[in-house]
Amino acid sequence: MKILVYPADRSGCGSLRMIWPGGLLAEAGHDVTVVPPQSRILRLVMEDSTVKDVLTPDGVDVIVFQRVTQAYMAQAVGVLRRKGIAVVVDVDDDLSSIHPSNPAWAVHHPANEGRVGAGGRPHRHSWRNLATACQAASLVTVSTPALLDVYARHGRGVVLPNYLPDMYYGLPRADSDVIGWPGSFHSHPNDPEVVGGAVARLVDEGASFVMRGDSTGAGRAFGLTEDPPGGGVSIEEWPRAVAGLGIGIAPLADTKFNRSKSFLKPMEMSACGVPWVASPRAEYRRLHEMGAGVLADRPRTWYRELKRLRESAALRQELSEAGRAVAEQLRLRDHSWRWMDAWTRAYEMQQATSRTTVSA
Repeated sequence: MKILVYPADRSGCGSLRMIWPGGLLAEAGHDVTVVPPQSRILRLVMEDSTVKDVLTPDGVDVIVFQRVTQAYMAQAVGVLRRKGIAVVVDVDDDLSSIHPSNPAWAVHHPANEGRVGAGGRPHRHSWRNLATACQAASLVTVSTPALLDVYARHGRGVVLPNYLPDMYYGLPRADSDVIGWPGSFHSHPNDPEVVGGAVARLVDEGASFVMRGDSTGAGRAFGLTEDPPGGGVSIEEWPRAVAGLGIGIAPLADTKFNRSKSFLKPMEMSACGVPWVASPRAEYRRLHEMGAGVLADRPRTWYRELKRLRESAALRQELSEAGRAVAEQLRLRDHSWRWMDAWTRAYEMQQATSRTTVSA
């Protein structure tokens, strides 16, 4: 079975859900090729705005796409299936529920498709195209159970949780009382509201607060007089950047978009030995119930739990060890077979569909 994998990008979900699992499967001897985002080898035959054909390398059985938000690629899913090729569409966010304060909202809202944006280029993305692609796919893979209800109500869906590669494990932990948020404010602008004034109160008491990611505008959101230290970090350096935090936070506002989020952030902190406090969203709660971290549901709880961690090196060590033990169960190397199982299932479903079509 020959499989082509098309990650949406090299950072974030592209690596987590496509590049790293695909690479491990190729190492194990499976015929899996991960196509770099800058080196596409599919060719679309277009007639005006309609995809008439998709030219693929010989012998391809399964093609895996990620975040199919362009209209012509959504059309390509159906064309490929009619040619007998199984198509998997992978999704890790509920793009239809992005908060308007998030810059991605303007990028993916159907009303903006075709409009000319910054730089003079028309918007070509829409969450509606993603819904179309998922409806046409042989199989939809998602990161959380909640996303099945959004993109795989037809029953052809599989949950592939996020797992972590080896580079997250065994890193030295720098114990300190520095509080840090491993996230970018521009993509999570409404999440600090759940913390209320807890971080600002702790900073007033002498705590240090930093970010791993873009911190522009975050100071005001957390009630601080200035933005905390932050800045972009490459995906290769990300685990070490996370491991450098003394105490981690993972705030998530209670929105429809966030209810579909995976436990990636607290899992990363757990693997790096960082004790953390997080919002009680479904997947964060699931990781906590496995034995990691602390949950906080209101500003005074955030303040209390962070203060406890700041004041107790022993508690930080205890949560660090517990988190690492939980994260050991979530190594990608031990779970990459789940991707092969899903892609094989898609192939078998496509074969059954093709036989039914021929018989008819």
